[in-house]
Amino acid sequence: MKTDAKKIIVAGGTGLIGQELAKKLVQLGYQVAVLSRTPSKANTLFSSNQILAKQWSGTYTNQLTQEVENSYAVINLTGENISAKRWTSKRRKELTQSRIRPTQALAKACAEALKKPEVFIQASAIGYYPFQASSTVFTEDSEPGTGFLSNLTAKWEAAAKEELPTSIRLVTIRTGVVLSEKGGMYPKLRLPIKLFVGGWFGNGNQSTPWIHITDHVNAIIHLLKNNATTGPYNLVSPKPVTQKVLVKLIAQKHKRVAFIPIPSFITKLIFGEMGTEILLNGAKVSAKKLINSGFSFSFPSIEASVNNLAQTPI
Repeated sequence: MKTDAKKIIVAGGTGLIGQELAKKLVQLGYQVAVLSRTPSKANTLFSSNQILAKQWSGTYTNQLTQEVENSYAVINLTGENISAKRWTSKRRKELTQSRIRPTQALAKACAEALKKPEVFIQASAIGYYPFQASSTVFTEDSEPGTGFLSNLTAKWEAAAKEELPTSIRLVTIRTGVVLSEKGGMYPKLRLPIKLFVGGWFGNGNQSTPWIHITDHVNAIIHLLKNNATTGPYNLVSPKPVTQKVLVKLIAQKHKRVAFIPIPSFITKLIFGEMGTEILLNGAKVSAKKLINSGFSFSFPSIEASVNNLAQTPI
């Protein structure tokens, strides 16, 4: 391990984005420490001796402060999967606590550190904006929505902003639908398509702010390295598509036919509030701020992205 390499703390590094990000950071010469409740899982996922797995319960301790001491950056990706389960009262509490408490703990540790990190990158989501069937294009200056997801992401972002000292550059990444063959929405859409029962939710005309996993990871690194970047950034493709177009394109690339939409009332019955906010509604989200900061997309179009992902057999 290079002793002079800049140290990056990645909290939530065993998730879909965290895994790819940690590996890419090592390739770029950084020393990476992944904070995880289950370091044994992290050790299994990461074979490189430049990725250190550290036990962390998600709460503040003096040990956490010592961990962030002398680190160049902290990247906070913690949080339970927002769309994995129906939003019961218990699940809402889990989703909230898995985001707010670890964020407050990390920000406090940075504030208490004698030698503080230079940058703190805070995860968020495009769920910050109102999900609705309208022509409105949301920018980073737009007001948040009023649903559960909008309220949660607003509190999530505020938890970092309130605790961090102003001397630490804070960048908030509002993530869209990340397309990857290893997890997330893409495999979930691909499986029913494989079984010839693939389709879209409702009328399928809801806008889907998506981004290829490669572009997402590269965008985080771009924001990490670019000292002029600060505040929220939408991590979405500059070319959004409707859910119906996305599903049909995946089916076409895998030589299948997608023609069975899932009616709105069934979606609401099965998924409840989560189905209404995430699956049946959409939002048009601008990527201009990210592009204007100098970022260039490797997969700007949905066709290029699906062509890349479709190379994985089904």
